[in-house]
Order: sequence, then C-alpha cells, then structure tokens
Amino acid sequence: MLKKNILAAAFVLGSALVSAHAAAQVSYFGGSVGRAKWNFDCAGSTSCHTAAASWKLYGGYEFSPNFGVEGSYIYLNEVGASDSALKATFNGRGADLAAIVKTTPMNNFVGFAKLGVAFMKGEIVASTRDFAASETHYSGQPLISLGALYYVDKKVAIRAEVDHRRVKVAGFTQTTSGVTNFSIGVQSEF
Repeated sequence: MLKKNILAAAFVLGSALVSAHAAAQVSYFGGSVGRAKWNFDCAGSTSCHTAAASWKLYGGYEFSPNFGVEGSYIYLNEVGASDSALKATFNGRGADLAAIVKTTPMNNFVGFAKLGVAFMKGEIVASTRDFAASETHYSGQPLISLGALYYVDKKVAIRAEVDHRRVKVAGFTQTTSGVTNFSIGVQSEF
C-alpha cells in the first residue's frame, strides 16, 4: 500500500512539473521597422548620410519565462558619402542568432537583453561618372541588444529595441562599420 501511495504521489508531482515546464515554453514571431545609424567617417566628403531605414523579422523560443533563444533577419538600408568626383554607398543584411534574457512582467512591461552573433553581408559600391565597382563581404560579428515589450493583451506586445552589430564593408583593410539600429514593432506569441 505504501509503495502505491509513493508511486501515485511521484506520478502527480511529475505530471505537475511537466505541465508547469510545458506551460512556461512559448514561441513567438514579429516584425519591426526602424532607423540604422552607421558609424563611419565622412571626412573629406561634401555630402554624407549615415542613417537610413531598416526592417527586421524575428522569431524565438522561450525555455522559461526569463530565458530563450531568438533568430532574426535584418535589412539595413543604404547609406553613403560623396564628393565632387566619387560616390560610395554601403548597405547590409543578415541573420542573427542570440540568447535572450527577460525580466519578470511588471504592469504589462517586460525588459530584455540579447547577446549573440550576427551573420552579415556587407556591400560597398563606389562610382565616378565613368566607372563603378562593388565589393561584397560576409562575416560573423558580435550582436548586443536591449529592449522592452509592452503587452497589449496576453499574446500580443509592442516591442522597442536598440541593437548594435558590426558589418564588414571592405576586405582589403578588413574594415568593419558599427551599426546601431533603433526599431519598434509588434510581437505575437503562439
């Protein structure tokens, strides 16, 4: 009789732990738009723009309410500089993979931080009136991000985020440019 009670208690406890663990797991997806600020030197140029629009699609999986993993695709629109004879433009796109840590919800707000790797494709196009050349480079670079979610209901949140990554834009000098992206979007859980 004692063995049956212990077995029954172990079964109930195990079922409760499994269901609590399963309830804590959440998948989500979303999209955001924003503005990317490239960090490059415009010295000697007569015209320079270092910020442009960006967009991102992302999805993630939370192992618990506070820890998870997230993947995303980001497009960083064209920026550039020019003078009277030469024009150069840069853009980047790529995929990210990051660990994500979230705070406990407070008044529908949740803060988060991400640390991971950005697998980026950087392109540079240089042109004059008579000639144009381009380079494309692929690289893995560190990614760091901070953000906040505001849940408008149990499954939908407004997401604001700032992330920083590097994009390799020239192979000869191993030149990378830091890019800070500010974005806002919508996230949905399922």
